[in-house]
Amino acid sequence: MVLDARSNDRGPFSSLLRRPAANQHLSLEGDFDSRFRLYAPSGYERDALYVFTPDLMALLIDETGDLDVELRDDRLIVYKPGGFDLTDPAVWQRFAHIRATVGAKTWDRTDLYADERAAPDLQFDAAGTVAPDGARLRGRMPRMVWGLIAGAVAFVTIFVGIFVIVIVNVANAFSS
Repeated sequence: MVLDARSNDRGPFSSLLRRPAANQHLSLEGDFDSRFRLYAPSGYERDALYVFTPDLMALLIDETGDLDVELRDDRLIVYKPGGFDLTDPAVWQRFAHIRATVGAKTWDRTDLYADERAAPDLQFDAAGTVAPDGARLRGRMPRMVWGLIAGAVAFVTIFVGIFVIVIVNVANAFSS
């Protein structure tokens, strides 16, 4: 699951390098949607609501409101555009504080989580396991890729147009 902080976006564009597909966006209650966009794998909306309780959402707003946050496997990952100055002791203190508050609450919410799709017969013995469909978000095709595709289509169109003109002129030269 990914939380895209709205505060570090560039205008209307997300700061995420690989933005999840729009159909994976999940709206949550209260002030949370004005601070973050939550993305969860399709079919895992209920699971996201299990994890993102109001107390965890409040902690995320207070402690990581300017950071993007990702829950991947058993990790809580925070990042921001431009990265962090890892030589600054205040950055390390902030990481420790996020770990002690947000990390502890997130662990509390996910420690006993069991995805019934991963092991339906072993629901309570499968804590921490997730079915393959819930393991990763599907990404959107980056704008750069769309630009390359559009450029390739334009190039092929121009090339075919020139090729047709040359063939017509050659055919006219031989018929004259």
